[in-house]
Amino acid sequence: MSDWTSGYVADVEYTIGYFTELNPVRLPIGLLNAGYAPPVVKNACELGFGQGMSIAVHAAAQPHVNWYGDDFNPDHVLFARWLNDSAGASADLTDESFEQFCTRDDLPMFDVIGLHGIWSWITPRNREIIIDFINRKLNVGGVVYCSYNVMPGWAAMAPVRELLAMHARMTAGKGMGSGEKMEAALNFVTELFDREPAFLNANPLVKDKFEQLKTMPRGYLSHEYMNSSWYPMYFNDIAEIFGSAKLEFACSASYQEAIDEIQLLPAQRAWLDTIDSEPFRETVRNFMLNTQFRKDYWVKGGMAMPQAERIERIRDVRVVLLNARDSIPEKATAPIGEVTLVPEIYSPLLDHLADNRPHAIRDIEIALQARGIQFGQILQAVMLLSGGGHLGFAQSEAEIAAARPRTRKLNTVLMNRSAQEEGINYLASPVTGGAVAISRVDQLFLKGWMSGHPEPRQWAEPVWQVLEASGQRALKDGKPTETPEENLEVIIEAARKFETTLLPLFQGLEIAVRDKGSPSARKPGR
Repeated sequence: MSDWTSGYVADVEYTIGYFTELNPVRLPIGLLNAGYAPPVVKNACELGFGQGMSIAVHAAAQPHVNWYGDDFNPDHVLFARWLNDSAGASADLTDESFEQFCTRDDLPMFDVIGLHGIWSWITPRNREIIIDFINRKLNVGGVVYCSYNVMPGWAAMAPVRELLAMHARMTAGKGMGSGEKMEAALNFVTELFDREPAFLNANPLVKDKFEQLKTMPRGYLSHEYMNSSWYPMYFNDIAEIFGSAKLEFACSASYQEAIDEIQLLPAQRAWLDTIDSEPFRETVRNFMLNTQFRKDYWVKGGMAMPQAERIERIRDVRVVLLNARDSIPEKATAPIGEVTLVPEIYSPLLDHLADNRPHAIRDIEIALQARGIQFGQILQAVMLLSGGGHLGFAQSEAEIAAARPRTRKLNTVLMNRSAQEEGINYLASPVTGGAVAISRVDQLFLKGWMSGHPEPRQWAEPVWQVLEASGQRALKDGKPTETPEENLEVIIEAARKFETTLLPLFQGLEIAVRDKGSPSARKPGR
């Protein structure tokens, strides 16, 4: 029997995650800020989509885009198709090998191709297949998103990864699954480090990183560490490979990295500015930051834009809060240390967005003009807040309207499932064209509210029934509560907090929507 996994771990499930960098709705701000014209996205592709949460939500929330995706694991494809069918979406999702998928003659030209978390874990042959695919099937002006392990950030931990994989290959017991092999390998390395090898003396930070590793789910670690192919590269190597497909680096998909002032010290910035070669400069920058993982956007024939046109198009970009206004911290963590968000800029900006509705950057600029806040300051704040996950980007009103029926269907199925089991902590927003993280309990509160029940107590009682049936308890002051009455009291209090903080946010994102007949239903239009 042939090995259809190509050395990739397939006997444990990959985590269900949503990755916003794959969302085409957020592309324009990054590309425009970097000086490139963003493409109009009609056809999009995701290779190696894992459990498929991202592509399924995008297909549901962006019906104007034709989505195609491939993942070698049939279990992943079945789950992704279930999500897709639940929304009434029409994504083309297959379990073909990359070679089979990438050589199909029925695929369109693509405007966006996404590669999240696969580049460093696939074989050299598969990388060649993907590069050929990009070269043939990416439209001129199109974008590739790719995330990957990068050196030198992995220099110290790469030998530990190799030791874990070697133990799994060479000493693990027969019949053990990947999760069990990972557990055994972690125990072995723990025993090694307890004996104070000289390797630890030469690499003192490795012990702390390894201890963090041990706290992560074994299934996730198996996928990240146990594959037979594992290739962290220097940025210059990536740029050379992608260059053969006519790609050039556009910008980081982690938008806070666009703000050099919080990434690098003044002397570091000045020195990097003396390096003319962009691939070399980015490689040196990774040394400055000891970068371990990159998320980048690449363009095929990116067209430089006149400054005036670029600014006007940035002003047309619409933004919306993804977190409750009062929960957004006044400081941000950055490579240079903790950074205080200037209150004279961020407070009025966030206050303006606190209605939880989309606002064009142009309108924000006009509203804040009397306070002396300039366009450049607003743009920097948008990049920082979006990079921190506090701010999202909104589709047009027509696109939102087209997405509503599908996202409503998908969210109903997901909320019903949350009443049965844990595991999918996301719901779809027609506003952002993507997913928003929502805990199981908050999904159940939302389900109660959407059913028309007006009081938080009415939402809390079913939540307690679900938790009690699964042997779970509510926490008070970090400790499990004992009696049913105590549990219900804690859950009711959480429901009241949900009503005042998260519910208005989810209404703005059009995740919380009641039937039109309900007096509390959201009024259409803005």
